[in-house]
Parts: sequence; structure tokens; C-alpha cells
Amino acid sequence: MKTVMRIIVCGIAFVVLGGCAYRHYLGVHGPSVLNSPDIHEGVADDAECLSCHHPDMNPTGPPTSHPQFTGCIKCHSDALK
Repeated sequence: MKTVMRIIVCGIAFVVLGGCAYRHYLGVHGPSVLNSPDIHEGVADDAECLSCHHPDMNPTGPPTSHPQFTGCIKCHSDALK
């Protein structure tokens, strides 16, 4: 019983402390850039993503809640379902 409780507590702590990064490791990515292909055509790196989505840069797109993370394209270019 103690082992089960430890696993549950560790799982909850991982989710809470990991912010949204845990979603990537579980295979759940953020909104795909493919939803707006005309705007995101040719975007290939984090700097380009953050130029429009960084909350401190007066963004033209919706600001990201995690500008310190890297791998924008890795997490946001998944195929539309």
C-alpha cells in the first residue's frame, strides 16, 4: 500500500512540477503550427517562433506560457488529427 501511495504522490509531483513539459514526454503536444500553414510556412527554429509568441516581445501571435523552453517546432509541428 505504501508503494502505491508513493507512486501516486511521485506521479502527481511530476505533473505539477513539470509544468506542461511532461505533456511532451507523454506524447501530447501543444497546438500544431499546421493549423495555420500560411502564417507558419518556413518557420524552422525557436527564435522564429518566439519572435511572434514571446510574451515580453509584444507578440503578434498568442503568447506562449513557456518562453524559456526550447523545441517549439518539435512540440508544435505534429500532424493534424
